Amino acid sequence: MRIDIIGAGSLGLLLAGKLIFAGNRVRLWCRSEEQRAALSEDGITISYEDGRQPILVPGSEVEALPMSEFSRLYPEQPGDWLVLAVKQGPLRSMLPELLAPLRQSELNLLCLQNGWGHLELLQELLPAAHLYAAVTTEGAKRESPVRVVHAGTGRTVIGLWGENGTVENITAASLAEALVLAGFPVTLSNEVDIAIFRKLLINAVINPLTAVWRIPNGELLASDLRLSMMRELYEEAVSVYDACGIAYEFSLWDDILEVCRATSGNLSSMLADVLAFRETEIGWINGSLVELANQSGVDVPAHRLIIRMVEGMIVKER
Repeated sequence: MRIDIIGAGSLGLLLAGKLIFAGNRVRLWCRSEEQRAALSEDGITISYEDGRQPILVPGSEVEALPMSEFSRLYPEQPGDWLVLAVKQGPLRSMLPELLAPLRQSELNLLCLQNGWGHLELLQELLPAAHLYAAVTTEGAKRESPVRVVHAGTGRTVIGLWGENGTVENITAASLAEALVLAGFPVTLSNEVDIAIFRKLLINAVINPLTAVWRIPNGELLASDLRLSMMRELYEEAVSVYDACGIAYEFSLWDDILEVCRATSGNLSSMLADVLAFRETEIGWINGSLVELANQSGVDVPAHRLIIRMVEGMIVKER
């Protein structure tokens, strides 16, 4: 199986390294020439916080290519799967042009983005593609262009988007098997939208507060004030879900608290973006909830406020 991964950030490096180590053919498409060259020379190193033996993939086994050449090179030799491991910002700013030559291709596309709205965009860009959504709780932290820490083993749910949501086919099962053999627990689901909305709500409660207060996830539970802010965001979000008819588990509040405990020392991706002065995904996480609130007539003042606070932390050049 040949798997193409667009994006060599923390999750892209983790996936590529472990899939290659398990014997798969992977092409990793990088945004910078510097990272491409480093990967070709030094390979990929995956380390673990619990002290397990690192995985070392030599540069001779890493097929790293510049993302700028994707539109020209990929149609000449397409792979079995195309995995999008970039965040929502780059996806919306860069991928429409990169993917344009594939508009009529019946490719298998796996999307790993947080938030909401990107699947509809990709379905419009690539109407002939078999579009799969993936919701993962794998933890990864990139230490350098070639080094990533597997910060926590999670679970990944994969489901077909559209086409009645049915994933009963050999192609999806083959990808799931490859990921399992590489060390990623995977479940195929015909209700992936439930998993998407579950993760959206969890991210909308945890990520922006850790970004504003600049604390690891577990510190959200350190005071009643912090818990009350979490609860306010949660209550607004479930009121939106109720108004829109979006299903969610009644244990979701307890699940959020458990995520904070289980990842107590982790920095959320939104906090990592703030600390690196990068654009955050607040607009596609909490912003998605605000858009749903607008459609359903629900008032969500806490989410509107937290969006302004997080967006105000990054000063863009005029």
